Amino acid sequence: MRWQWWRSWRWAFVFGSAAFAQACEGERPLTPFEEAARETGFDHPVDPIPEEGKADGVEALGPSVANGAPTEVWAVRNQWTDTDTPEARQAGIAWPANSGLDWEQKYERWIASLEVIPRHGFGQTVRIRTPFGMRSFEAPTLECAEFAIFLRVAFASWYGLPFFLSGWDSRGNRPMFAGHFGFVDQRGQNIAQFPTFRTAFSDFTGRWREGQPWPTDVRLRTLRLGDDDAVPFLSTGGSVRGAGAYFDEIFLNKRVGYFLRLVLLYFGSVNLADGANMYHAKPESLRPGDVLLHRWQRRGIGHVMPILRRRNLDDVRFEVAIASGSMPRRQPLWQEGASARREFLSDYAGSGNRNSEGDLYAALGGGLRRWRTAVLQGGRWRNVVRNSDRANFIDDTDHAAVASRIQRFDMILATPTPEMRRDAALERIRQARAHLSMYPASCSARTRREDAFQELYSVMSEYFGESRASVDARYRTLEDRVFSELAYSEARTCCWNSTTRSMYEIVMRYAEEEQAQAAARGMCVEPTVFRAEAEDLIRGGDGYGRWRAFAERIGRGAEWRAWREDEPCMGRNAMGDRITGRGLERPLCTMQPGGAGCDPAGGNNTIAQATPLPAGGSISARICAGDVDFYRVDAGSTNVTVVVSFAHRRGDLDVQALRADGTVIAESTGSGDEERVTASGTFYVRVYGYQPSVMNDYVIRR
Repeated sequence: MRWQWWRSWRWAFVFGSAAFAQACEGERPLTPFEEAARETGFDHPVDPIPEEGKADGVEALGPSVANGAPTEVWAVRNQWTDTDTPEARQAGIAWPANSGLDWEQKYERWIASLEVIPRHGFGQTVRIRTPFGMRSFEAPTLECAEFAIFLRVAFASWYGLPFFLSGWDSRGNRPMFAGHFGFVDQRGQNIAQFPTFRTAFSDFTGRWREGQPWPTDVRLRTLRLGDDDAVPFLSTGGSVRGAGAYFDEIFLNKRVGYFLRLVLLYFGSVNLADGANMYHAKPESLRPGDVLLHRWQRRGIGHVMPILRRRNLDDVRFEVAIASGSMPRRQPLWQEGASARREFLSDYAGSGNRNSEGDLYAALGGGLRRWRTAVLQGGRWRNVVRNSDRANFIDDTDHAAVASRIQRFDMILATPTPEMRRDAALERIRQARAHLSMYPASCSARTRREDAFQELYSVMSEYFGESRASVDARYRTLEDRVFSELAYSEARTCCWNSTTRSMYEIVMRYAEEEQAQAAARGMCVEPTVFRAEAEDLIRGGDGYGRWRAFAERIGRGAEWRAWREDEPCMGRNAMGDRITGRGLERPLCTMQPGGAGCDPAGGNNTIAQATPLPAGGSISARICAGDVDFYRVDAGSTNVTVVVSFAHRRGDLDVQALRADGTVIAESTGSGDEERVTASGTFYVRVYGYQPSVMNDYVIRR
């Protein structure tokens, strides 16, 4: 997932200034971007092309660069429209010989053929198949825009197809282009000190034969996009390998690996939202190779989800599958069914609503987008909408047509059952928590979790009759409060991508001890949220002194890392991170011993005080330490099943069914998230903790 500040706003500092000089003097190691800036002389990300003078559908003039230029990354030997040239007639990685397909259709076939495999950590990802014999690899560890660009560049370079991205050099006040011809300006001249790829790096295409050792580039294998790009299956023997090593494994043309490293560092989701590079497409035309782009502010965060599958259900409806990276980087995560469908219905996908700044979402570039096709016209490269696709094109300025896609997708994407929607929301919550357990500073994961809870609240209220309080009782955990959602523009934590699993363990142990100490004193405290704290910043710390000191106290000080601005963001100077408040509407302490929520008015701690449980109804409640709750059920002559649901990991609850004299007629003492008892007549349900110290929220229903 690409949640990026630095790709989309003008930096307030220059790497060539004191900060960059200090890095050169060895006071701290250079970040991968600083290394690239030192090599290229280009010290700022690439902006989108300015809107003034640019009309979507009228292709702007690109550079004039001929094959064989010193800046060239790969030579163009095919055109995307070719169907009957000798190379176009050959069998490929996802199509037979004499297929009659053009290269855009072959790109679609390749994307749709990517094998779904288990992902490191949780969920599923894909395997990338290359044209080189049997060589295929798990997907690399990338941010979401990086994954989309990687797929397009890989395919284009393998088959000698033209490709370029257009951007704007805000310092030089000029357009710039990055593609098969390298990094050039409109005259085709090299930008700054970007490499002359053709003369600087090797290309083994045509020299390697299957069965021979794979040629490698020692320097390329050492290059990284960040501390978070480690590729697990290439990192062996204590040696951590990242994007450069991955590129070395899949490209015979090593120039492409060097090019990808730079283009991914300088271009991002804001450039894919630019109509100069990708255009809006109509919902019915959706195909593998397209991307779904989320945008929720004009100059800021974005999320790019490449579309990998389309499965038609009938003449109108279909299902889709997407996969996306994240920040910090991760192997792309596969989503399908209800989880994927929801992404297409989000305001961020270009709805007719407005964001908090008053901007129309439909004007921000979000929604279904398709790559423009690079063609050479009149000696200059252009990115065009192909004639064969004009009927599927939507102008960037046609905000009504862009916004109408949300409703159309709601109609044509397969509608999931309530159970599927619930399960998809729960899976997204689980995935966000899993990501946080590896990168506890991840603001994107915190927001994804809260977005999923909003969906869960909605579906549980509409179809299952459960309130937000009962949903929280069943599904919220302590870690949700510890890693509460932060406001991106006002949180320096959101810039910090290099936190670790060990740091997560330290933060959670602090929270658990904080709760245990309060309980021992008969008190309740709200968990301390992991964020930059103003008090520590005022004292000259980095904002996280509380947890650093705790790590040292428990003997894990060496595992704690100091804050680092891994990706520049506007929250770097915030004097204490701001919490959004989502997920905190129901204070934890109201559900603790002595607070409202342990028992209803008058108590229900005996059979005589039992709370009536109405037919078809549900009640949200809490067992506190030493507590027991009773409910009366009037079932008549019919057997009635009573279900008690809770999060077992937060404390095991058990259930009994009793007669008025206390005789036990049924009981349930399992170790899952649900206990149920069945009886007839008038009976009483007793809910209690497996141990007297257990405290947990639950929902009881019949």
